[in-house]
Amino acid sequence: MILFVCTGNTCRSPMAAAMAGKMGLEAASAGLSAFPGMPATPQAIRAARRHGGDLSGHRAQMVTAQLVKAADFICPMTRSHALGLLERFPDCAGKIILPSPEIPDPYGGDDAVYEACIQSLISMVKKIAAQ
Repeated sequence: MILFVCTGNTCRSPMAAAMAGKMGLEAASAGLSAFPGMPATPQAIRAARRHGGDLSGHRAQMVTAQLVKAADFICPMTRSHALGLLERFPDCAGKIILPSPEIPDPYGGDDAVYEACIQSLISMVKKIAAQ
């Protein structure tokens, strides 16, 4: 399973997990500073829908030791997310795949910003799937 990690688990990581799922990969998402139970942003829901994903039932969750342990790979969206993961879960270092380039946070942006983000996420997931 690939665990995608961002800040609030309402934009990038759920979109990445949805796109990975469409590609036949087992995926989950979580946030380092999530408010558990928050839905995906409307823009993330629309972006995922445009690409065949469904985030309508998504609810944010925090990264937990159980999720980290269950993951074969962990894909943080940025270097700072990777550092946050390593601070909380030092044993996860060998599981981390840092995207290049990093995936900027679309939060607060319009549909065009989210579309650019999901395009980056799709490219990132394709690279991971090819490994």
